Amino acid sequence: MSPKSPATPKRPAAEYVTGPVTRGLRLVSLAAIVAVSAYLLVRYPTLPETVPIHFTFRGEADGFGARSSLLWLAGVMLAMGSLIAWLSTRPRVLNYPGEVTEANAQRLYREGERMMVWVLAGVAVVYLGIVLQTFADAGSAVLVAGLAALMASTLAGLVRMVIAETPN
Repeated sequence: MSPKSPATPKRPAAEYVTGPVTRGLRLVSLAAIVAVSAYLLVRYPTLPETVPIHFTFRGEADGFGARSSLLWLAGVMLAMGSLIAWLSTRPRVLNYPGEVTEANAQRLYREGERMMVWVLAGVAVVYLGIVLQTFADAGSAVLVAGLAALMASTLAGLVRMVIAETPN
């Protein structure tokens, strides 16, 4: 595939300045994922061999598995959080609902970055909810809030990108 094929279009470079809220939320979200993983690792030796791994909508455990599944959870969440954070700093490579042009590129990139950072925040809250539910049987509300944040950030990000496509 050539460098100018439709699958890899040449896009303008990102020249906008990331706002302090976006930078701060990215940092706080990543720190939260690392902190939850550290908490999980510190508590790991004290866990029983079998831990709850699935819950009903009422927060009651209805599936159990090996405690090592929590290590997999931590690894996946650390990798996913790092990847989302990294991608959020490279909005030029993201997929957009429409064409990226010289006229709309900076607006689209800004909205793409914002959406990815808010998705990262939602992932951090979901992760916290899962761990709280596993350890304290008290994370249902946090988990639901995280899932709602994921859906809302994705929908709002897509709407903002469609708006950013249009000329001012």
